[in-house]
Parts: sequence; C-alpha cells; structure tokens
Amino acid sequence: MKVTGPGAPPGTPPEGAGASDASAKTDKAGARGRAGVEKPEAAGRSFSETLAAGRQAPGKVTAKGTTAADPLTADIAADLKAGKIDPKAALDRVVERVLDQQIGADAPAAVRAQLRDALRDTISSDPLLTERLRGLG
Repeated sequence: MKVTGPGAPPGTPPEGAGASDASAKTDKAGARGRAGVEKPEAAGRSFSETLAAGRQAPGKVTAKGTTAADPLTADIAADLKAGKIDPKAALDRVVERVLDQQIGADAPAAVRAQLRDALRDTISSDPLLTERLRGLG
C-alpha cells in the first residue's frame, strides 16, 4: 500500500496511478480529495503562515529585542529596575497579582495560601525561571 498525500482518503491511489475520474475530484484550491468534503481553513498556506495565523503576537518588542512588560506588572518591573525592591519582593508581588487576577482578592485565605504555595513551588522548580531570577539579583 502506498502512502497518499494529505486530503486523500485512506486507500486512494496516488495521483497518476490510474485513478478513475470519480475519485480524482479536486476542491477549490486544486488539492485532491473526496467530493463534498471541505478543506481546513489552513489549506493552501505554508506551515509558518498557519502557525502565525493561530498565534497572538507577544508584547511590543523594545529596541534591545526584549518584550515590553505586561501592563499588569509594569509598575513592579519599574520598581525593580529603579532598585526600590529586590527580585524576591518583585516575585512576591507578581504572585499576589496573579492570585488576585485568577481567584480574586476576596477568595478564602486557605485557598489563596494553597495556590500561593503551589505557584512558588512551580516557579522554584522551573530551571529557566530560576536562572532568570538569579540574573535579576
């Protein structure tokens, strides 16, 4: 059994292998496929175009090539850069903001404490984040 290209149902002979006219129907993009079956929205686009279409652009890129701070944490980043707070205090503020944003400031203290501990454990066990935090201090 030969492997056929995308859009062809299993068992359909590849193009030029003596397929009948009924099985050689093409869609609007000219790709081989079953009659009446719509192609996915990405048909006709390159792989990189398909990826780019499904991804939101990251934050604005600064002149140095780094991503600008998120509005949610911009003031914390400014305080850190100005030397008003140390990296540990900045991380504590970010964790509290995430908790406020995700579960609300009025969430029960036990729930906040449990999630705070889980976030800190996750952050401390991530080698990339740990390295980035070391670079800040």
